[in-house]
Amino acid sequence: MKSPAHPTRRRHFGTFAVLLALSLAAVGAPAADLRLEAQLILGANDAPASVNYKLADPALAAALRRNNFKWTNYYQITNLTAVIPLNQSRDFHMSDSRTLVIKNLGSSHVAVDCIGQGKQVSKGTNTLPCIYAGTNLDDTAWFIRLRSLDDKSKK
Repeated sequence: MKSPAHPTRRRHFGTFAVLLALSLAAVGAPAADLRLEAQLILGANDAPASVNYKLADPALAAALRRNNFKWTNYYQITNLTAVIPLNQSRDFHMSDSRTLVIKNLGSSHVAVDCIGQGKQVSKGTNTLPCIYAGTNLDDTAWFIRLRSLDDKSKK
């Protein structure tokens, strides 16, 4: 008659089987990376005198007008994209004086730190897509649109 397996061996085999199952599940899990686009848009009634900016996407300009922003022209200053792994951050240098530090919180949620001229201007969390806005002293405004490039609607 064959003797039963040693109890310690059974316990190790059980632990190994659980670890193997967890490892295989992790391999098959979908990636939580976020492909993010950040656009800096200038809103103005007149064309910028010093720089020749590209007009913003017509659908974006129309959406801004529908939200009762008063400017007739919208210009794209910066358009940046990056992949941000889950729970990690990336810096987006939107202009000479403005940087966004964006952290992927998962499920289309991001934490955004806005740094202006070396100082923190704002900090918060948001769901994508989203738009941040502010006014300038010369009767113009800036808008920052953040959106996931994985989102099929491309809002």
